[in-house]
Amino acid sequence: MFHLAGIPSYLLVAELALNQVLRGQLPRPRFPRALRDAAPPIWRDKAELTLRYARSAYAARGQVAEVAGALATAGMQAAHAVLAARGEWVTNEKRLLHRAGLRELDEIIAGRRPEPETLDRMLSHAQELLLRSAD
Repeated sequence: MFHLAGIPSYLLVAELALNQVLRGQLPRPRFPRALRDAAPPIWRDKAELTLRYARSAYAARGQVAEVAGALATAGMQAAHAVLAARGEWVTNEKRLLHRAGLRELDEIIAGRRPEPETLDRMLSHAQELLLRSAD
């Protein structure tokens, strides 16, 4: 709930690393190299699969709401990949697109009509943006 891309399995470690301890002491874990190597391709694959599904299941039918939802989800997944590659902890998605440099998704999603060709172009534009974020 409240996480479009789902809750990362390492969320509790991120909470330990970032949040203020109110009483006593707790470890402040750094982002491990193994996670930095493993997480980005998993998140990128999820983003790619989400876009592919949106293209085949929703775009051809002119389903704008479903395409927009899939784009938002794929954007969050790609943003998780970007921040994991940088070794930056994430505890929520409130500023995730901004931190990952993916705010351009707002422009891609805004003001689209229920036309299959328009939605297909929208998905292609988003796919290009998300692929660039992996570089």
